[in-house]
Amino acid sequence: MPSSANLGPTLACIAPFGFTFDIRRFLRAYAQAGCTTCQFYRNEQNPPTVREALAAAADAGLRFDSIHGVFGYHLDPSSPDAGHRAHCLKVYEDEGKLAKDLGGPLVVVHPAKWNENRREMSRPEVEASSRERWPHLADFLSRLAETGERLGVTYLIENQPLNCPLGHDAAALASAVRSIGSPAIAMCLDSGHAHITGDAAEAVRACADVIGYLHIHDNDGKLDDHRMPGDGTLDWGAFATALRETQLGAVRMLEVFYDEAKVEGLNAGGLRARLAAQCAIG
Repeated sequence: MPSSANLGPTLACIAPFGFTFDIRRFLRAYAQAGCTTCQFYRNEQNPPTVREALAAAADAGLRFDSIHGVFGYHLDPSSPDAGHRAHCLKVYEDEGKLAKDLGGPLVVVHPAKWNENRREMSRPEVEASSRERWPHLADFLSRLAETGERLGVTYLIENQPLNCPLGHDAAALASAVRSIGSPAIAMCLDSGHAHITGDAAEAVRACADVIGYLHIHDNDGKLDDHRMPGDGTLDWGAFATALRETQLGAVRMLEVFYDEAKVEGLNAGGLRARLAAQCAIG
């Protein structure tokens, strides 16, 4: 059982530091929507101190349950280059230490870098690139498991949309995670990414036994623009049914970047009750 299961079916939010948000107001708005924990996420060019981050979360009555590990063009855990994979391993060891400092020893990891200009790949193209990369990801995950077991950290491998050379197939990613056989390696299932690449409810069923965390957001099935559930085309009734059928207890984390005023307005319109239904909470 993934290590975050003991946190129960609760709602969390992203905690984006170093951007244009008023982070304390942002977190208070999402707490009003029913969030009880948050995931640390920062602008690498303008990060907060651990003390600053903890104070902002506490101001909203939240605590950190995890961090979103750094990602982008510069980190490629499934790279064919063994030297680069070793570099990634060191980066995520440091991320694990940061997660522990913040009090939530879970780290989300992307399995591959972004393509140049975040170019979307065709299905045949991404499937071909994935075939070449699976052995390299397996090597990286086995070593990451050793790091996690040593640190007491669980690394959560996240399914991707079509702008990465590996990660679009949630079921295949779950199989790779499953094959490691370590409590230090689990999966973060991203609902929005799963909606772009297939059926999000079926992804829950295919991956449930290794899901340790959920990224929750909506879109139109094409653009990964991180909308609030219900503001896109994902079937939230089917998604909630899959969560209940699999008895998935992983935290549901809103990876939504709506600004403070917009969330405050949604709260006034009953957002908390809608999210509880859409995310099968309570």
